[in-house]
This record gives sequence, structure tokens and C-alpha cells, in this order.
Amino acid sequence: MLQKAHLPTWVLLAGSAVLSAPVIHSQAVIERPQVVRVSSDHGPVQPTQPLTFTVHLKMRNQGAFDQVLRGLYTPGSPTYHQWLSNSDIAKYGPSAADVETVTKELKAQGLSILSISPDNLSIRVHGPASSVESAFHTQIHELERQGQVFHANMTSAQLQGPAGALIEGITGLTGFPMRPFVKFQTDPRTGNARTLPARRMAALQASTGGFAAIATNNCFQNPAPITLTTKGASLPVGQYYGNLYAQNGLICSWTPSQLQQHYGLTAAYKAGLTGKGQTIVIVDGPTDGNLLTSDLKMFSQLSGLPAITSSNFKVVYPDGKPTQLALLYENWQGEASLDVEWVHSIAPEANIIIEIMPTQDWEELEYGIDYARTHKLGNIISNSYGYPEALFGAHTVAGFEQVLKAAAAAGIAVNFSSGDGGDEGTGSPSGGGQSYPATSEYVTAIGGTSIGIPNGSTTGAEVGWGNNAAILSAALDSVFDPPLIYGFLGGAGGGESTFISKPWWQKSFSGTGRQEPDISALADPYTGVVFVENGQAQAGIGGTSLACPIFSAIWAIAEQKAGKSLGQAAPLLYHLPSSAIQDIVPVASPTNVAGIIFNSQGATYYSSDSLLAPLYATTQYYSAAWNLEGTGEIVDLSFGTDTSLMVTQGWDNVTGLGIPKGLSFINAAAAAK
Repeated sequence: MLQKAHLPTWVLLAGSAVLSAPVIHSQAVIERPQVVRVSSDHGPVQPTQPLTFTVHLKMRNQGAFDQVLRGLYTPGSPTYHQWLSNSDIAKYGPSAADVETVTKELKAQGLSILSISPDNLSIRVHGPASSVESAFHTQIHELERQGQVFHANMTSAQLQGPAGALIEGITGLTGFPMRPFVKFQTDPRTGNARTLPARRMAALQASTGGFAAIATNNCFQNPAPITLTTKGASLPVGQYYGNLYAQNGLICSWTPSQLQQHYGLTAAYKAGLTGKGQTIVIVDGPTDGNLLTSDLKMFSQLSGLPAITSSNFKVVYPDGKPTQLALLYENWQGEASLDVEWVHSIAPEANIIIEIMPTQDWEELEYGIDYARTHKLGNIISNSYGYPEALFGAHTVAGFEQVLKAAAAAGIAVNFSSGDGGDEGTGSPSGGGQSYPATSEYVTAIGGTSIGIPNGSTTGAEVGWGNNAAILSAALDSVFDPPLIYGFLGGAGGGESTFISKPWWQKSFSGTGRQEPDISALADPYTGVVFVENGQAQAGIGGTSLACPIFSAIWAIAEQKAGKSLGQAAPLLYHLPSSAIQDIVPVASPTNVAGIIFNSQGATYYSSDSLLAPLYATTQYYSAAWNLEGTGEIVDLSFGTDTSLMVTQGWDNVTGLGIPKGLSFINAAAAAK
């Protein structure tokens, strides 16, 4: 007979949890989400409007489960990296009787049960809005924010009777439309994404050089004077001097082979470390899966990557295909193309599974993550979306947190982009602009950088992603007097969580909340990458939606080296040697763009700082003048200016710990198995 002392700690704890008496909880109250305060109210939804939501049930012994989870990620623990199976997790789940209590109450309220998770932790529910309102004693309204229409509970929601005390949280009473973090090079004056002229498309199609006809990673030129005049008039005249950006007619973008070399991965590939045998799962919103597959095949051919087949790439619809209406109004095609193409670029022999959800509601995306865990699709899940914390609330996210916690216990690395809006206009790293789910303790948050910034080296520097802009002229023979100070264009999100406590692996950090991001990779679209979308080769795409698949792919290579799942990356990252992660620090230039405008009133000097205001506390950055497609529209564009978020030596709220250093990072992470 096996002695009790020989059993793993988590087995002993699980047994005690199963045998212990149920804990008496107070009834769960689901708060009104904060987004309601900043949205337009269009009134009650139609009583017959169908709603789908997920009811998350409380574990029987949450304390014991948390203790087990801590042991899984504590080096030296007897259970370190001994991941829990679905059946192990189920031992902490609610009893069949608890599930029956909740489902019985829901059915009594006229609601239908779609499914119950294998571990009894969640119940997916469907029914008309009138029944939802009656069951949870709330009102569901239709709201609108930034052009997105969604429903939300206007008052706190509570399921009555014994069932209410069994609920941990509910996802879906509010249909948050998650924001994909894909970002394109845009003309700041018009807001339009840059597109390729037909002549360059024809050149690309006729060439054998892949993306060379449209893109270059040699994005910067030596400083030069720029004279701006006014057609038909002697004044005003603008005299500027400074660095130049993308003046050769090509779009500043990096190809797969160039980025592989930049991140030091060629040595890993030579050692056979290509992601082979690993599966990376990507969760995305409404996308045309057939078009996505053909775009990935075209991208692979143009880039010289391994061919895409049914063996290494699969499209999965966990909750049904998106409707044509969803594809029209909630289309994530660009996001999904970026995700799959750049996972394949960095881990070229890894298998890729993309889960396409029928809507962009956060309940659907949460379901996709849990589906990947319970169906054992892969050990890495890459997610390039989120929403500012200020629009959620601690109780609102309780159900999503439980899903992420279960994934961490199963040894799944769930990665999230940190966002593209810096501090989201809050003016503070802790003002609520941080992106959830990236701030969850149970995920790894991926920040963003710019690459190839001139610093005297042959390859250039990597800096924190943040772009400000000023428009100096609109066309040939024109000058803006004064310049149009545009301000912030985009930059990596980050900061201190307002409702998620500081995890143990960030105990040395200041503050009381979880800090994001943990690590970074390329995100700046103005030093971005090439891609294929809708059958067209393009360039100039980025966002932390690029950084997340890059890191997810590198993590897959580390797991290949380790020969096992390494689980959630974040707790491990903070203990890696300095040789594994390159710290990102500010880079300045003595020739940032500055100038004088002469008009009938005299001369006015514009420093580089005044052109790019507001800079908050940032003092070191790089700026360059950009002549858009040779039209004479001149934009002063900065690199390394990210709202109130700042790059510093060591960990910072733009780039986290820094960037992975190729094979050194892979070997160090694998050694921590």
C-alpha cells in the first residue's frame, strides 16, 4: 500500500478539500460594471433579446487550491511544475449537488443550460433578457461607447436563494466588446492607415524578392535641413533641421528573417530549436477562417517559411462560426492575420491552432481560453486584446480570473498584450488605464518596443514603444504656422493594477497592485512588420498584438528545449539571469527635429520638446521628420515617448523586464524546468 507521505502535496490537499465540509459563503453580488458610467444609454434591451453568459461557481476549498498553485510555481517545492490535470482541478470544483442547486434555480427562471464544464467550475447559460433580469433582479440596457454597442446590467445583480451563495462571478451580463491591440502606420493628419500604391503591388507580384519591393528595415537617415515654403507667398517659411525617417519610398517594416536575426534566434534554429512538437493556441474574435488560411499560406511563401498544411495549422470554432453580420461589424481579420503569421515567423515549425469566436464579447473570448484548457489544445495561449481596468471592476472580473487561474494550474502559459494606448489618457500609471486581462496575476503581460533606432551601432537600438507627432506641412509648398501639435499616437500599455493585488513574484516592487508588463517585444507599427491580409501583401503593422505572438512563439521554443511545459511565464521571468533578458533603456538624439518659422510677426523657435508635447517626464527620446510618400506632408515623429509611462533602467511600465535575448533566454528558461 502506498504510504500517505509519498503522495504529492497537492493530492493530500485535494483529498482534504473533498472531504471537508463546505464553506458557508454569503450571496454573491455581481456589481454594475464601471463602463456603464461612461457610455450612452439607449434604454432597456428588448425582452426577447437572447443573451449568453457564464456562471462561475466557487471552489470548495479555495485556500487549499491557492496553496497548491503557489507550490507549482515555487522553485524547490516538491510539486514544482507538476501540473494539475483536468481531473485534479475538478477535485476542487463544486460538488454535483452544488451544480444541481444552481442549474435548478436557473431553469426555474426560464433559462437554458448550454453546457457545464468538466470540472463543474462553470455553467454556460442562455435565455431571453426578460428571464435574465428576473433571475438576477437587475435591468439590462443597451449602451454605446466609442461606436461599440453592447448590453450591460445597470444595477447590481444577484441570484436569489441557496444558489446565489455558490456563485463566484458571472461573465456576460455585460457584453464587453474586447479591443484587439493591432496598430497600423497611419497618417496622423487623416487617421488613415498607409496603403501600398498599385505600382508597388505590381512590383511585388512580379518580383522574387518577397517583401523587398514594399518594405525596408533601414528606416532612418542622417539629419538634414528641411525648408518649407508657402505657395504664392514669401511668408511664412519654416526652417527645420533633424533626423529623417522613411524617405526612400518604402514602408519601414521588418521581414521574418530580419526579425529572427534581430532577436538572436538564428542560433536557436541551427540547434534545431524551431518550436517543433509544440502547439500555440491563438484566441481571436470574428474572422473568416478560409481567408485567414490562404493569407497565411501566401505570407509563408513570400517569407520563405515552412509551408502551411492541415497538419501544422488548424482553425477551430469552439462556439460556432461568426455570422456575416459579425464579420461585417466586428471583423478581426487584420488581428488574426498578424497573430498567425508572426507566431509562424518566430516558431516556424510549431503547430498553430486558432480559435475563432463568433463575437468579440469578452464572455466568448473567456470561453475560448477555457475551451483550450479543457480540450488540451496546447500549452501556450496567445491573446492580443483587452480593455482598460477602469471600465471593469474587481467583482466583474472574478469569473474570468478563475478561468485564468485554472489554466495556470494546468501548466498553460496564457499571454496577453498590454495594450496600445499608453495610460489611456488618465495621466497616471495607476489611473485605471492598465489593460485587463493583462493585469491578471495568472497571465504574462507583454509590452512593446520600437527597433532599429539609430544609436551609433550597426543594428540600432531597441527602445520602449511610444510615438508622438507634429505635422509641419500638409503638402508641397505649404507650411503650418504654428505646427499642428498632434501629441500621442500610440504606445505600449502598462502600470499598476487598481484592483488586482501584487503577486508574490513582484514582492520587491513598490505599490500594492499587480504591475504590467512583464516582458516585451516589437510593437511599434512605425518600425513594424510585413503581413498579408485579404490576399494583399502589406507593411507597417504592429501594436502589442505583434509583441504577444512573438513572445508566445519564443516561449514555445523554450518549452521545446525543456521537453515539457514551463507553465505561466511571468513567475519564472523574474528569476532568470541578466544574460537572458536585455534591459531596455531610453535613447536620445542630439539632432531631434527642431526649427524656426518666419512670418510677418518675426521668428518663432520650436524645440523638439515643444513640437512633441506633451512629454510628461520623458526627456530622452528620438525624433525624425517623415515625408509621407513624397507628397510634401511632413510629420515630426518620435520614438520612446509613452504618455505618463516611462522607460527606466531595470523593470519599467513600458517594457517590463526588457526583451528576451534569443538562445540565451531559451536556454535559461528551459533550465528552470
